[in-house]
Amino acid sequence: MLATIKRLIKLIVFHPLVYRCLYSLATFNLDYTKQLFHRSMYPSKFGGMWTDRSDFESRLSDKLSCRAIKPDTDTLLRQWRKDGFVVLQQAIDSTLIDDYLNELETLKREKPSKLRVTSAHFPGARFYDPDLVKVHDSVRIVDDYFLSSASRALLFHPSIVAFLETIFECKPLLTQSLSFTYGSEQAVHQDIAFVVMNSPLKMAAVWIALENVEPGCGELVYFPGSHRWPDFLFSDCFKHYNKLRDGADELDRWYRWIYEEAARQGTELVSFRAKKGDVFLWHAGLAHGGAPILRPSATRLSLVGHYCPRTVAPIYHLYKFPHRKIYHLDDHQYCSSHYRRV
Repeated sequence: MLATIKRLIKLIVFHPLVYRCLYSLATFNLDYTKQLFHRSMYPSKFGGMWTDRSDFESRLSDKLSCRAIKPDTDTLLRQWRKDGFVVLQQAIDSTLIDDYLNELETLKREKPSKLRVTSAHFPGARFYDPDLVKVHDSVRIVDDYFLSSASRALLFHPSIVAFLETIFECKPLLTQSLSFTYGSEQAVHQDIAFVVMNSPLKMAAVWIALENVEPGCGELVYFPGSHRWPDFLFSDCFKHYNKLRDGADELDRWYRWIYEEAARQGTELVSFRAKKGDVFLWHAGLAHGGAPILRPSATRLSLVGHYCPRTVAPIYHLYKFPHRKIYHLDDHQYCSSHYRRV
């Protein structure tokens, strides 16, 4: 039986047409289907949000006229459309951040630990152990909002939720978080390849500075406007990466393509030198990463959240059935691929 299943998986994964048909069926949803009917209006053939559409200005004007959005939001939305990110300076009070850091330290001291961590240097998720957190290993605590009320207070901060509701035209669903002690040093990438939703470009991320960012600590870096670059297709078909299907060479080709495309577009890599309480929100297609850590003693305390509209779902809902449950906090919703309540 197991051998039959393995043969079936290979048949699907290594035959792009079969994979594409089954993937389309499995991820079918009305939100994405509506985008495909208006494909010519988006820079990407995979659709996007209303801020990506060619009729953005007229839609923005309509929303302002009927007061669907605040008058002072139009500048942010135009920057979001042009650059693929916005910065909300000093949006979060230091007290909320300190409450989170204190609660996180309390959770770290619990034995046995309930917190889970991931890293590019070990497979899967492990329970938190301080010995795992090393400077160059890109270790991050995942989905701590499931255990921490202070984390939920940050990730559902009114300033963040208000902007997400505006670009999603819908209330957001929090699907993942990453809490860093040190800079990630992650290669410049686009989230759409790894943080997969059943409506590919209906996703946004938030990076919250939990302390002032000092030079050499592995700053967040990004290519402005990269969310509007041409589509890179894995295995000539897909917007998301699959290790088994695409292989390591395809991933390397994509990383090279990002820098080659930046050179073609005349776009330079920019560092984000944040102050404590600053919020950086970015589009699913923005190419970003972590600069090398030049000062090993320097921390870069930060909290990242990934969101989609409630009309969309993360891809892990397809294969992690126990983790499909949506949890409620007042008017907010969240789910997790690492935790669940029984």
